[in-house]
Parts: sequence; C-alpha cells; structure tokens
Amino acid sequence: MKRIKPGLWQPADGMQLETNALNIAKDSENSLVVAGPGAGKTELLAQKASYLLQTNTCPFPYKILAISFKRDAAYNLKERVRQRCGEELSKRFESLTFDSFAKQLLDRFKKALPKDYKINEEYDVLLSDQAIIDYYKSEDTVYVNTTNKETIQDLHSAPLPHSNNTSRESIRKQVWRKMLTASPPKISFNMIMRLAEYIINTNPKVKQRLQQTYKYVFLDEFQDTTGIQYDFFKSCFLGSNSVYTAVGDDKQRIMLWAGAQDTVFDDFITDTGATRVPLTMNFRCAPRLVTLLNHLTEHLLGKKDFATPSPKWQPEQGECSVWVFENPDAEMQILFKDVYNWVTVEGVNPRDICILVKQQLSMYAGRLIDYFNQNGIKARDENKFQDMLTQDVCVFIINTLYAIFDPKNGTARENTFSFLSNLHTELEDHQLLNLDSILSKFIKKIKKEYSTSSLTDNEIRTIISEIITFADRDRIKASFPTYRNAAVLASDIKKVEDELVSNYNNAKDILIALDMLVGKDTIPVMTIHKSKGLEYHTVIFIGLEDGAFWSFQKQPDEDKCAFFVALSRAKERVVFTFSKKREGKFGMKAQSFTNIKVILDELQKSKVVKMLERKP
Repeated sequence: MKRIKPGLWQPADGMQLETNALNIAKDSENSLVVAGPGAGKTELLAQKASYLLQTNTCPFPYKILAISFKRDAAYNLKERVRQRCGEELSKRFESLTFDSFAKQLLDRFKKALPKDYKINEEYDVLLSDQAIIDYYKSEDTVYVNTTNKETIQDLHSAPLPHSNNTSRESIRKQVWRKMLTASPPKISFNMIMRLAEYIINTNPKVKQRLQQTYKYVFLDEFQDTTGIQYDFFKSCFLGSNSVYTAVGDDKQRIMLWAGAQDTVFDDFITDTGATRVPLTMNFRCAPRLVTLLNHLTEHLLGKKDFATPSPKWQPEQGECSVWVFENPDAEMQILFKDVYNWVTVEGVNPRDICILVKQQLSMYAGRLIDYFNQNGIKARDENKFQDMLTQDVCVFIINTLYAIFDPKNGTARENTFSFLSNLHTELEDHQLLNLDSILSKFIKKIKKEYSTSSLTDNEIRTIISEIITFADRDRIKASFPTYRNAAVLASDIKKVEDELVSNYNNAKDILIALDMLVGKDTIPVMTIHKSKGLEYHTVIFIGLEDGAFWSFQKQPDEDKCAFFVALSRAKERVVFTFSKKREGKFGMKAQSFTNIKVILDELQKSKVVKMLERKP
C-alpha cells in the first residue's frame, strides 16, 4: 500500500476532528486524553491508528495494541480501523480487552511459569466470585466467616509470588495450589492476569519480545482500569520505547465497585510523563442535552470540563423528560404507546431506541419486554447477546449464513470474504481472486443442498460445521490468538448454533432466525454498565427511584456518574421514569426519591427537563 506523507494525511472518511484531537492523532508522545461523552474518543483512536499505519510512522513489522475495558468496545475499535485504513494495514492493529490480552500471553507462554504455578492442561475459567470464596472456606472456615468477601478477593488477587509471611498468605498459597492442580485447573480472570504478569516479570526475553512487537499502545475507557489491570500494563510496557495514548472520562467512572483504580489518571501521568489533553466537542448529543450535561457536570459532579455541541445541530434540538407513573402497568402501557408512535410515525429505527435499567433487568423491564413483544414491537435483553455478536468467529458464521441464504446481502458477502482473506495472508492478488471464486462455489453448494424453510436442527449445525471447515479451523486458531485455546473456539461456535437453532424452531425461516439473532428491528434493553460506549437516538431509563439507587448514600459519586452515563447515551431524546410503586423481592412497594433528591433537583434547575405526570 502506498505510503502517505505525514504532512498530507487527512482524517479518513472526511471526519472533522477538533484541534486537540487532530494533534493527538499525529503525535508520538505519551498522552492522557480526557474527553466527555460524545467527544469521539473511539474515533480519535481509530484515526490515530490510521495515521500511524498510513504514514508508516509505525513501520512494519511493529504493531499497535489497543486495550479496551469491554469486549464490544474492542471489537468496535478494530472494525473502525479496518474501515479507515483497509485490510492490509489493519492487520498490524490488535484490539483486545485486558482479559483477552492477558489470557493470550498466559496461553502462549504458560510453560515459562515456575513449578509452583505450572498449569499442565487446559483450564476452566471461573466466572463466579463465590467459587473463589468456596475454595477459601474449604481451607479455613473461620477465616471466611470472620472476613468480608472483598478482603478475601483482594488477598486472592494480590501480586505473585506468594509468601509464607502471614497465616493469610499461607491460606492463599494453598488455595492457589488446589485450583492450579485441579483437573482441569480452575482459575479466574484476575488469576490469569496475575499469572501473565508474573511471566512478564520473571522472563526478560518474553518482556523484550512483547515490547518490541508493539510500538504504540492505546488504552480505551481508561477511567475503568482496575488496580490489577494497571499493574499488568506497567509490567508489560513501562520503561519501554512504546508510546502510550490513554483515553477516558472521570465523569463516567462507574466501575469503582469492580475495583477501578480511582487515582489511575494521576498515576498514569506520574508513571509515563504523559500530557493531559482535553477534548471539548460533543458530536453525539443535541444542544439542549449538551446544556443539561454541562449543568450536571458542574452542579452534580462538581467539575468544570464543559462540552460544546457540534454545529450540525439546530440550537433547540434535544429533549429530556421525567415521567411519573402510578404503577408499573401504567408505565408499561404508556411507554409502549409512545415507542409505537416513535417507530411508526416518526420513523425511528427500533434498534436506535434503548431501554436502560440500573440493575436487576428482569425485575425492572422483564414484563415490559414481554408486553412489547406481545403487542407488535420487538424488544429483548441485549446483555446476553453483546459478547457473542462481537466474537470474530460468531460474526463470520452469521455473515456467511446471510451470504448463503440472502444473495442480495452484499455487505455480508463482503465481510465473509474479508474474514477469509485475513486467514490467507500469504495470497497474492490473483490468488485472492481465486479464493473469491471458491467462496462463490461454496455458497452455491450450500444453498443448493439446503432449503431456507425446511431445515432440521442437525442440518443447521452441519451447515455451521461446513462453514468452519471451509474456513479451516486450524487457520482460524492460528489467526486469532483467543482461539488457540480450542475450547474457546468450540464454545463460541456452539453459542451461535444454539441460538440460531432456537430461533429457527420459532421462525421456521433461516433468514428470520438470523435477523432475530442479530436483533434486527428489535429494541435493546440493557443495564447502564452494558451501555458504556454506545449511543441511541432515544434512551428510556426505567426507575429513577431510591429503590434502583439503593446504594446512593454509600457511593453517591459512583451513582451520580451512572446517572450521567445513562443520560449521555442519548443523541436526541431521553426519558427517565418514576413509578410510585414498584415490584420488588417482597411484592409491590411504594417508591420515593428522597435519597436521590439531589439528582431530581438539578434536573429541574437545568430548565431543560420537563416533569410530567403520565396516565393511561
């Protein structure tokens, strides 16, 4: 690919970047970019990667590593880079989560672990914190019964190696030994990160190889970085010649409960000498919503980093309301009527409407999802689909099935070929043409053998198996470090199979089943934490009540940030609901907003928000 001279480079796709963002994109110094919602943080990283690759500022064979907090954020960034600078250059851009990056290092170099930490077979990843607690209970019941769970988790996830200096360290050492020598070994993601960190710290050659591979390192959603993750980053890269760009927003710091390091911005500047650079433009939100966000920034969060709305909007665009209901039934019926009007009259795509809850999705939105579906508007719990729809092999299977059964879907066909060509990096242009012809023959073969409306469960699974065989399972494992663990690849394939089979049994049509899988024309319902980094035309937040914000008095700053995140997902319209009664664990209970009164007060003081009593 022809190199672009740095002085002639322009942001891809005609994107307009504010001055500070453009400078960061072209800079090769350590930076901490602090930017509010809608400032284009992900786009900045994508453009910076494009600049580094297209101008050869990051020359072959060096790579760029981007580490994100969430899997969908990592996938989104990778796709943006691919679209901005093409298939060939984007192969030198790796976008991973902290967990997947640590797991890749462990899987690749686990033989370098010393005897006390050897993992002699494929391991199971424990996703439940309680599973760790149970191991400690089996070792020392008294300790577990007299110690809170957070303290036990902190002990378990402390840096390696273990010591015998205290009785607690001895217990920890025994628990780790039990877990690592189980058949198969049982380890958590925090353990994976500590083991990967230990490999780096005790093997200079591995560390050197890692640092020589990645000339540039991006850190996305940096405000959510945990202490363990930051330790891991420092072990891998601190002191190297790599250039770091961290991007985040302390107004959206909502992961303190999960161990986010509240001093991480200051620590990063101290450790790397990075320059703090603010971005002020809000490209996402309409002007009235930006005005509201600025008011809350100052009067709710106590900060002064105000945003400026994009000139693409008209000054009076944007609306925010708090709707008060007598009970959840009235809430459900009125929301349905309004959403129906937005979709059928205003023409808003259901996929561009999001329903958010703070937590306990089934309790706050379970009946609403059912009611919507029963009355002609599709809605679903999006939480369980987000991870699957950002896994490379899952996306490949779905695209290939669309290419087979929907010949008009050129985008799916293009994405399928793109995936295959990335598996065959050795092919020249004329050989890629041959690969394209082979793909066409494969598509015709499957289409001829199977009908869209008379498939059996086994046939669906067989088609998916043929797709994987066609791509070459070994090539997939070699091309994607995550899939070098065969169990992970098998698990991802099975997730698509099971969901597609279930959908097909309901729809009796493979294309409808695929549309159901990807959520076409379906309103996503999710928690605030799952919504980070996403945006929608309209956001409905259910439950602006003390009951939903039950922890507000204990962690007011984090809950205020959670509210801020929910509001800032909306591009044009946001609705917060309050129900005077709400179903809970012990039946219907009266609700109040006494504890979160400061939030309601500031919404009203902003002079942007309408407070409305809504009745059927």
